[in-house]
Amino acid sequence: MHEQLKSDVEKIVEEGERVSERVRDAVEDAAGRAKATPSRLSELTQAAIDGAVNAADRSAPDNPESTLRQVVDGVTDALQRTAQATRLAVEEAAGDGRAYAEDELHSVAADFRTVADMFVETVERAATGARDQTSKHVHALRDHAERTFNAARPSIEDAAKAAATHPISLAGESVAATAKLTREAAGGLFSAVGKLLQSTGDRISPKDKAAGDPPAPSDQTPS
Repeated sequence: MHEQLKSDVEKIVEEGERVSERVRDAVEDAAGRAKATPSRLSELTQAAIDGAVNAADRSAPDNPESTLRQVVDGVTDALQRTAQATRLAVEEAAGDGRAYAEDELHSVAADFRTVADMFVETVERAATGARDQTSKHVHALRDHAERTFNAARPSIEDAAKAAATHPISLAGESVAATAKLTREAAGGLFSAVGKLLQSTGDRISPKDKAAGDPPAPSDQTPS
């Protein structure tokens, strides 16, 4: 799974078209197919960033900093949208008197917290280990990752909180009064998140550009 995402991102960077959008879609797709583990999203983030740096080193784009900024944007969009979908799935299930498997909820909460703690470091570490053409931009990329991720952080922290909160606390009054919830089968949360990511428009949207962050050059090729 991780190697496939890494390969997909390498191809996206080498082709250089619609980089941020395609990276976002690739990460979301991988997140929807990955099994529940405490490091699911953090490992996918690492794979995406590593793939981007590898491709930038190999293909030597004219502006590697701009390309890698677009990758950071795409990964962050995917993390934020996945967080929003996770929070919605957990809250809506509780409102219907349902709850997802406890192991899944605990894994998801831990995973989002890990991402929140490690995202900027992941970008910085990958860029630092790159060749000179890419590594010389490490400080600018770190600053961009920090600004961009800070805009997404509230959504990610809300998802971690929702997953860690006992479902009864999220349920409607009628459900909470009976203190009864129907537990979903293992894998139900990730199935629900995947469906939300595919079908939800205005309820889940990409992040806004981080305040004070200069716009990156367009990744659209001229017609």
